[in-house]
Amino acid sequence: MFGEREDLDPARPAHFGIPPDALADERPDPRPDEARRMGLSRHTEEGAVLYFASSLSRDKPRHRMIAWVLLITFAAPALYMLLLLL
Repeated sequence: MFGEREDLDPARPAHFGIPPDALADERPDPRPDEARRMGLSRHTEEGAVLYFASSLSRDKPRHRMIAWVLLITFAAPALYMLLLLL
């Protein structure tokens, strides 16, 4: 009387109705080994930046431009503080 119903799909784990295989990432992981050991993934703030920067390709001109913008963005505060100290 209160057993399993045959007209329903078998129970499987899902996150908000999304099957777990839909969340699987089949792309290769571009992170360095050190970042993996430290636990940096694309779900952390620092790991997301590292994951994004690691996925850039030096063969594509647009990726090179983005890499330069990232370099300037992260180096500018350090250079500014260095200039203030001098």
